[in-house]
Amino acid sequence: MSATSKLLFFGALLCACVSNHKHEAVSLPFGKLSTGEEVTMYRLTGETGASVEILDYGCRVYRMEMPDRNGKKDDVVVGYADLSDIEGGKERFFGALLGRYANRIGNASFCLDGEEILLDSNEDFNGVPGHLHGGSKGFDRKMWRGVTFTDKDRVGVRFERLSPDGEEGYPGNLKCSVTYSLDKKNVLRIEYGAETDKPTIVCLSNHTYYNLKGSAGGTVMDNMLKVNAETYLTNNERFVAKRAPDSVTGTPFDMREQHRIDYALDIPNEQIETMGGFSVCWVLRKAGAKLKEAADLYEPVSGRGVRVLTTEPGLLIYTGKSLGPEIIGKYGPLTKNGGAVIETIHFPDTPNHPEFPSAVLRPGEKYHSKTEYHFYTK
Repeated sequence: MSATSKLLFFGALLCACVSNHKHEAVSLPFGKLSTGEEVTMYRLTGETGASVEILDYGCRVYRMEMPDRNGKKDDVVVGYADLSDIEGGKERFFGALLGRYANRIGNASFCLDGEEILLDSNEDFNGVPGHLHGGSKGFDRKMWRGVTFTDKDRVGVRFERLSPDGEEGYPGNLKCSVTYSLDKKNVLRIEYGAETDKPTIVCLSNHTYYNLKGSAGGTVMDNMLKVNAETYLTNNERFVAKRAPDSVTGTPFDMREQHRIDYALDIPNEQIETMGGFSVCWVLRKAGAKLKEAADLYEPVSGRGVRVLTTEPGLLIYTGKSLGPEIIGKYGPLTKNGGAVIETIHFPDTPNHPEFPSAVLRPGEKYHSKTEYHFYTK
């Protein structure tokens, strides 16, 4: 066999080994909730061996195995191991679908077509009510019906649920769907859809905490971050926007060039002081119906990175200041700032800010939002 033939032979053999993973979506029992409801886990596995596991309880991302620069796969998602902790633990939103409205609505109320809508209040700021992530029993606390699919380029699971009129105070029967899919290039795509029979508001998102270092964990503040935004929202003491967007220039949130997340935290900043750490919503460039790159997060030790593309106008990143060793995760006690939430959303408190892109959905209209997480190594 010639040298060229040997090279071609071993190259083909290597490709066969690398691709020797079954491209599939399977469902597995995961246990029972305290209510007796049976929970199912859906495992999506791509041809590279990368995989994502999602539960039908809260449509939550439970585990995600992605390769490092040496091809070693590890779980890059922070969260609880057991269903009992997922249901009743201190951090209820690990990996969860957020809805009907992701993030906060000030005073737990808004005005729609001249009518005041009162929402469930699951926060209190010195006697002032607040509404967070859909309320006390938001979409993260609901069971969803999942159906898997497989096609030539991707595998996935589609979840559906009807949110009844008045649920957590929201008007309208809202028919909702969320689809998770994994393709051959290690791209996780999340697509959200909804239709209503009454005017209402909708903003769906996902609250996964990513740690690209893998299961060993550690701080994410030394990760490298780039965000395509010139402005961000400054919050008031109730954690909702207090004024028009501010310029990122001269702030810790100027990530137009890639920097360590903590590179400028010694700069005095109102948002850092109000939020008690790194938690910010950026106003993205070029928001619209087509996917645009929002952010790039890179972890230099493992070589893992993720590029985030979205159709949403806002990007919220929270680095888990509330995490700590008192929370026992899948691989042991957690670390403060041990996970980065990369949440694509309409802006917090949009229903009370007519100057923000509208979150109103009316009968006959279709809500559609898409976000992609492109995992890579270098």
